[in-house]
Amino acid sequence: MDATQGETRTAADDSIEVVAGAWLAAEQLLSAGSGNPEQSEINARALSERYDDLIRTASREDLRLAWEAARKLQADQEMGSEAWANARRVSELLRDEYQAAGPEPATDEPAD
Repeated sequence: MDATQGETRTAADDSIEVVAGAWLAAEQLLSAGSGNPEQSEINARALSERYDDLIRTASREDLRLAWEAARKLQADQEMGSEAWANARRVSELLRDEYQAAGPEPATDEPAD
């Protein structure tokens, strides 16, 4: 995934792993100093906020599924390529989010 893909998203592409990849790509573009720095910063901040919103509202299962989707994307890339390295960053980020999420409360308990 590259930063230009983040600019042509549809609502269907608003999954955690897609937003995470777009955000990391935007941050990488910003740190490289290429393009329009002001617009790059705006894009990176907007994607960061969207990612934070998605992570905060995601269930542990949502995070696990996003991590698995990111791992599949990584596996689909040629190992050692730039695309593979970028996909790995997303996969590791989402793994960390999943592991940091506490266990879901049990819902099988009867209500009092």
